[in-house]
Amino acid sequence: MGFYGPEPLETAEAQYVWTGVGQPGFFSVTVQGNAPNFTSEITLVRDTHFAGGLKIDVMGWTGPLGRGSAPYKVSERFAGSYLPQIVIDGSNKRIIIPVEIPFASSEADLKVSGGSR
Repeated sequence: MGFYGPEPLETAEAQYVWTGVGQPGFFSVTVQGNAPNFTSEITLVRDTHFAGGLKIDVMGWTGPLGRGSAPYKVSERFAGSYLPQIVIDGSNKRIIIPVEIPFASSEADLKVSGGSR
């Protein structure tokens, strides 16, 4: 019989996407790791009881227990106001990761062409 619980994580990254004035933005969170064999439905779940900002739990169904592990990668979106860092919690560790803000233009696009000033 399987059981639902925290799964191990190796790396995580987060980006904040602003969706406009008067609109809440969202966090795009991606987590990778190696879960025990026979693990399925790995998801990222917001911890609604965490009072220190945004905490995401890595959860999944495992069972029956078997030898070895299999790699996974999962991404989810979470609505909210910008925070410079968030917490990701797995069965093997809890990490604080910085939140990146993607830009539409690269630095090269912003340079003025044609002569020096």
